[in-house]
Amino acid sequence: MQGPSRLELRSRDVGGHRTRAVAGVETPRSLDEVRALVRQATADGHRLYPVSTGRNWGMGSAVPVTDDNVVVDLGGMNRVRSLDLDAGYAVIEPGVTQRQLAALLRDTPWMLNVTASCADTSVVGNGLDRGDGCVRSRVHDVAGLEAVLADGSVVTTGGLDPAGRYHGRVAGPDLTSAFVQHNLGIVTAMAVSLVPRPQTIGLVHGRIPRDQAGTAIGAMTGFLRRGNPAAGLMRVRELTMIPAAGEWTLPAGVDPGLFTILGPLMGSDATVELAEELLRKALIEVEGAEAVRVVDAAEVAPGDPLYARALMAQGIPTCRGVHNALGVTSCDQIDDGPMGFLALLPLLPMHARRTEHILAAMQTAVDRHATALMIEWNLVSTHLANGVIQIFFDRAAPDAPHRAHQLRNDGSCLLRGNGCAIYRSDIDHAAADVWSETSTAGLGMLHRLKTALDPDGLISPGRYGA
Repeated sequence: MQGPSRLELRSRDVGGHRTRAVAGVETPRSLDEVRALVRQATADGHRLYPVSTGRNWGMGSAVPVTDDNVVVDLGGMNRVRSLDLDAGYAVIEPGVTQRQLAALLRDTPWMLNVTASCADTSVVGNGLDRGDGCVRSRVHDVAGLEAVLADGSVVTTGGLDPAGRYHGRVAGPDLTSAFVQHNLGIVTAMAVSLVPRPQTIGLVHGRIPRDQAGTAIGAMTGFLRRGNPAAGLMRVRELTMIPAAGEWTLPAGVDPGLFTILGPLMGSDATVELAEELLRKALIEVEGAEAVRVVDAAEVAPGDPLYARALMAQGIPTCRGVHNALGVTSCDQIDDGPMGFLALLPLLPMHARRTEHILAAMQTAVDRHATALMIEWNLVSTHLANGVIQIFFDRAAPDAPHRAHQLRNDGSCLLRGNGCAIYRSDIDHAAADVWSETSTAGLGMLHRLKTALDPDGLISPGRYGA
């Protein structure tokens, strides 16, 4: 057992989840070291909990689901094994960050589908937990995997061969998706699909009155379902719900009377121009939609409030948004900072009336627990939106962390009662969220698969129900 790495032996977690006892930390730096670690853990009876960079903020950071795990910090496995600029794939290890891969892609025909989180978050870790980028859901970037199973053997999926070359999806069953939000093995490499760098990136931005939320969601849904000719992930975000009484916390500068429409329109000059025209027609019935503007992302100046979003739309990660939201100057301060943060991630409807009904139900929970929240719709498809509910709290206030967690729990129950399943979970609720949404037969199949590959429950016990 090695000494503590940057992931210390105490539970450092901005979300204030239940404290876990951590048995130790290991920091392998190669595939062979991971295999040796797994074999040793089997002999010693240790359970292993791998993390990539440990920045899973709001959902547990680097803290395991259960007690007495050895945290396997994969941050030192940070090689870009290959970069195919003809086909548009990179094969990377778990410690490769957004910042690192984006820098390699600068001045190439390809760019990274970056997230709004820290530039030093793991591309692999976020993809495996179904995060969302600026262009599409990150799960669509996961092309193939290399993983170490509980017996120390190595498997590859999706067309990634044992030599680390990526060929594209090949004939036969593909188990890549079986490793997404699961614990069948320790993923040690991923083939990542890159994004073609477009001729033009128009950044949509507008602040709309709060009472237009349902109407705006319906309008944006119509824009997508009738056919958005441009690429890019549109968002309806920063819709704030504040309690009628009590003390609550929100990031500085948030206006509860407004919400934001935001996202890139990516393609040729003509495609982006057409997309803007169609978007404006879709928003014609939304009061205040005249505030929506489309700017050239490449021309947004550093002093502009949209600068961080413009960078991300161009495949350049930045920590500005995280720092502003959590009141820190370094991402290393977040897990010990003054502001707490929880994330609740439900699938949300793309329908005006259902949206308003769900918002009314959530307002009752906000009032009950005297805690504010912010809601975002990531319009990842024409069917449902990936919701992001952010709950901020003062970690020093005696009852604020408790109220925040109660709001998270109450909100989850209300959402499920209104047909909104959870699509990504935290360390306190991963098992319950899977069990509540999966059939008995489905749970049995997952159990048989886990038992076949990891009969002793060695790897990530409790992660997403297994």
